[in-house]
Amino acid sequence: MGRNRRRRSRGGPTRRSFLAGGALIAGGVAIRSDTGAFSQVNAGRLTHLATSDDDSALLGLQRTDAVRPGIDDQHLVDLTNNTDGLLEVSLSLSNPGQGELSDTGFALADGATRSVAVSVDRDSSTGEAALPFEVTASGDAVEITLTRAVTVTDPPVVSEQIRDRTRNGNAAFTISYRVRRLPDFDRIEIEVENLDAGYIGKETYVQTTKEGSVSYPRGGGGDGGADGDTYEFRFRVYDQSGEVTELYTETTTTADGENPPGDDLGSEDDPKLVGFSVTNDEQYTNNRFTVDYEVTRLEEFDEVQVEFDNTERDWADRTKSSDDAPTGTVVYPAEGQRQGGVDGNTYDVTVEVYNQSGIPVDSGTVEIEAGSDETVEWP
Repeated sequence: MGRNRRRRSRGGPTRRSFLAGGALIAGGVAIRSDTGAFSQVNAGRLTHLATSDDDSALLGLQRTDAVRPGIDDQHLVDLTNNTDGLLEVSLSLSNPGQGELSDTGFALADGATRSVAVSVDRDSSTGEAALPFEVTASGDAVEITLTRAVTVTDPPVVSEQIRDRTRNGNAAFTISYRVRRLPDFDRIEIEVENLDAGYIGKETYVQTTKEGSVSYPRGGGGDGGADGDTYEFRFRVYDQSGEVTELYTETTTTADGENPPGDDLGSEDDPKLVGFSVTNDEQYTNNRFTVDYEVTRLEEFDEVQVEFDNTERDWADRTKSSDDAPTGTVVYPAEGQRQGGVDGNTYDVTVEVYNQSGIPVDSGTVEIEAGSDETVEWP
């Protein structure tokens, strides 16, 4: 935009038009800017070029793209004095309950720039332009008032799921995780510690992918004689700046073959379990189970794992897998075979769908009795 010119007309006041923070100002009257906020400037003397861009207006602004709830001292805005004199600047959040500014008032010399940070409350509303703030500045015959806003993104989360694989007195676990909405993710560290047996050392896993699974103990097998011991799992997430402390979690459980409560790792884009049926077939007190399943949304599908958990005899437990899709069949103990010694036992049969990162994203469980010759369906 060209230089604003003053032209005196005899017998009338001087009329000036210029821009401040994106809003066209004519004779001190504010016109709505393209952000939907009002900006206003009153001036008796214009001494500097101005354009429609925030960063080169009389009071230049360069806002951050987005901030996150629950994080202190995040960069909010850089303010630059583009006038030829000193400006007294003050800032405030339109909703003080959303957080706290690092600076609320200061003097800004001509040509100088000052950065202001914001600590956003954990319960702040999220969304586009969800954090509005107000800026006023005054100087020699110049007064500037404007409102701007930045996006508040949904906070990052880490979800965990622990599967207790303890069998026959040997403690073992499968640990799955998923980190979301952390664009500068660096790694996740998972610590597993037996709190009862001092001879069992702590294991630490360092994973550089946002989602995945690890097996404890490392390399498979189990901690012998640790059935009934207490284990603690600690999850630490890091971004490029260091540990994201608000994402730290820990879970304590007893190694007894029962899965502790965990998070749902699935999302609406993941493979989905449509349904499955389990049929028991008995012959001479020997049993076979046939699972027929169906899955959908196959873009990230990897496999189905079916866990046959005999609630009375650990030695009869099995986990079998299949990568057939969208439909498939899994047989326990194996095709053409039957399992003896379990007649009358109850089985919990769980079908889990895994994505290509190796994490379970959908599942279902039914109960069925060996020797019942029945079919049970899910859901």
